[in-house]
Amino acid sequence: MYRRYHCDYGHEWTVATHEGEPEFAQDVQCPEGHEAVTCNEEVPADEVQIVLRPAARIVDRVTGQVWYAGRYYVVLLDRADQELCASRKHYTWEEATKLAEMFKGKDESRALDLWRRKAP
Repeated sequence: MYRRYHCDYGHEWTVATHEGEPEFAQDVQCPEGHEAVTCNEEVPADEVQIVLRPAARIVDRVTGQVWYAGRYYVVLLDRADQELCASRKHYTWEEATKLAEMFKGKDESRALDLWRRKAP
């Protein structure tokens, strides 16, 4: 959820919060130090979140040898940050961003349908 604030000096700022999270004193002051006079609570659009999760892992703690550096899994999250699905294989940055682009702006249902058809 987002809280969008306005002060009497025309400044607007947004604070991202979790639903039910209390408002903190610093939230209600604009970057210029003025107190908010209005606050609108807004829910995020129903779009999936796209995460590129590093595939790199340390395979030898003594030598620090790393496998799969520069490789990424593509992960979709719902708007509550819950994982919906993750790719079984890892990709280069370029491949991962190209794959992620397919899910940009999709709601959960459309994204999952597309995921099932493409099975990354």
